[in-house]
Amino acid sequence: MITLRHAFSAIAIVLFFHAIGMWRYYSWYHWYDIPMHIGGGIAMGILALAFWNLFVKSVSLRTKKKWAAVLPKIFFVLGFVGLVGIGWEWFEFLFDEILSVRLAWGIAQTSVADTMADLFCDLVGGLSAVVAAQLRRV
Repeated sequence: MITLRHAFSAIAIVLFFHAIGMWRYYSWYHWYDIPMHIGGGIAMGILALAFWNLFVKSVSLRTKKKWAAVLPKIFFVLGFVGLVGIGWEWFEFLFDEILSVRLAWGIAQTSVADTMADLFCDLVGGLSAVVAAQLRRV
């Protein structure tokens, strides 16, 4: 069963690689944010699964199809990951508007297409966490 300890470990790993990215990798490698958003989606997916196991586990969908019984968990995790991803994109927007001008750093959001790609990668990471959890029967 996925616990908060697993989630905090995953978040720590993502924050470690984010710190490396802030050092120089985001400016050296324009693609570095793609695996970071996927990793962030995985970490937030693990956190959502931990919350599911703590608070929502009793919710079930009565159906004859086994695959349909996992739909509430998928929607919960993807909704949580999407909400966190939107919050992160708002943070990047505010960072660009307030701090990057004053600190002469590069901008975090280059376009709307970048924002949409980031959110897509977040959701891919979250879905990966659910699929991995289901394959492990967590």
